[in-house]
Amino acid sequence: MRDRDIRGPLAQESMWETVGAKLDNPGLVFQRFGFVGVHEPQGDAGSLLASAYERIHKAFCAAQQGDLYPRVYQRAASMPSMGRTRHVSGEIEFEERVAVGLGRESVYEVGLMFHPVYGVPYIPGSTLKGLLSHFVHDVVGQQGRHPEFQRGGEGHRFLFGTTERDDEERNRGALTFYDALIKPEALKSLRLEVMTIHYPSYYRGLDTPHGMDDPIPVHFLSLDRPTFLLRLGMDCEDEKAEEWLAWSWDRLLDALSLWGVGGNKSSGYGRAKGRQAESVGSETKEALPSRGSVLLVRRIQPPEGKQGVWFETVNPPRLYGNASSVPPHLAPEIGGTMELMIKEFYPHINSERVLWDKPPAARIPSKGADRSKGRPGPRR
Repeated sequence: MRDRDIRGPLAQESMWETVGAKLDNPGLVFQRFGFVGVHEPQGDAGSLLASAYERIHKAFCAAQQGDLYPRVYQRAASMPSMGRTRHVSGEIEFEERVAVGLGRESVYEVGLMFHPVYGVPYIPGSTLKGLLSHFVHDVVGQQGRHPEFQRGGEGHRFLFGTTERDDEERNRGALTFYDALIKPEALKSLRLEVMTIHYPSYYRGLDTPHGMDDPIPVHFLSLDRPTFLLRLGMDCEDEKAEEWLAWSWDRLLDALSLWGVGGNKSSGYGRAKGRQAESVGSETKEALPSRGSVLLVRRIQPPEGKQGVWFETVNPPRLYGNASSVPPHLAPEIGGTMELMIKEFYPHINSERVLWDKPPAARIPSKGADRSKGRPGPRR
């Protein structure tokens, strides 16, 4: 068998002797070179995959130590938001082994999902979309009794789009799913595993299960508690796009931790640690303010193309945003300061952008007031 996505002739033994040992593309070695010159063992000696495992493992180590894929990973981790498209990204660690693409055809009778360009294991964006779509439909829509999030509902159609050909309102969803890339340090997590079929005649529908069959060991590859880079985008002009993106991101983390991804999920494979993904684009580790925090801010010019009254924090970390509750005629002049409260803040989407609001019982200074010194309060 061959992977249908792989085109061209298979490698010859002479090719492996020439370039095979220098390859740092695990997918290429798995599909074309790993089995070259290796004869499939008979009896209990193992399988073709077990015999080729050493070559595949060396390619994984070469990819980790090379300079190409680590640069690709860092570029993907620092992908900025552009235009109306917003992104959220984070690294998520799996608490169990992961085996994505076991059913893909290959000469080993089992497969593994390799990136078509870089040759490293990855989780396709289409897999993540299907997982989240099913999770939202089943958990939020049906179990949570929110029909708008069931398949065909308004919320579900907005997030994931429609695929029915006879649908007159067929459209793409607002969410953008990117391939989940494996962290370069996690390439060393490749493991060779075996599952044994004890009743082959029963599974073939030839007989009832009994103890007279010869067990058949099947070797396959998995990743031992790897770390992947997740990325999710939202491309729409809805005023609540950031809230939709934050909500969808949380549901994706829930789906990965509760349901898992890949094969052998009934045996515990593919489950991620719950709600532990954190942004990889920021190097600062200091605690950020949260909703309800009252901070000293100064008025600034609105960004290009924006209107309203904008403020930024006087002290680090820098936060900026619009204060729709402060009328322009009562706001301080450019450079003037006052205290405002954080109304909305989604640091995993944008670690600097906030929405300001007047704190409870706030006193907006008048334009004629001396803002540098202030005025003493009334005596009590």
